[in-house]
Amino acid sequence: MKTDRLEDFIKSNREEFDLYEPSDKVWEQISSSQKIKKTIKLSTYFTRVAAVVAVAVILSVVALRINVFQSDRLAIQTDDPELMELIEAEAYYAGRVNEKMIEIRKCYNTNPEIKEEVEMDLNELQEMYNILKIDLKENVSKKTVIEAMIENNRFRLKMVDQVLEQINC
Repeated sequence: MKTDRLEDFIKSNREEFDLYEPSDKVWEQISSSQKIKKTIKLSTYFTRVAAVVAVAVILSVVALRINVFQSDRLAIQTDDPELMELIEAEAYYAGRVNEKMIEIRKCYNTNPEIKEEVEMDLNELQEMYNILKIDLKENVSKKTVIEAMIENNRFRLKMVDQVLEQINC
């Protein structure tokens, strides 16, 4: 092995490098500057926990007061058979469309050109559905709006069925 000239020089002149040693004062400063373990008093810890719990309770009460947790779906607490039919239809069609969309999304890799078109069409239908929901909340011709919402769901299912037939993957 080749010897390194720098290493040889350091070995031969080692005593000259060890002329100066740090004073005891330097070592004292180093040891005093080391981090001291921070201790938290138990009362401080419980105060912090109590503050977090209090904030969580207050936020929950405020959120419930202003109906933040109110579902975007139609209210199920109804005896109206037409609304119940809509809720059932919405659940059925949403489940079926989601199943078929899983199959379609598997084909996006082999048919990337369909992704944008399918997603755009579904978004348009969802926007129309959201407008119908607003109309329903405003009680604008309730029966007609419910029928239009169910028809929107049917059309969405029909569209994904057609896409699946066309792509054959």
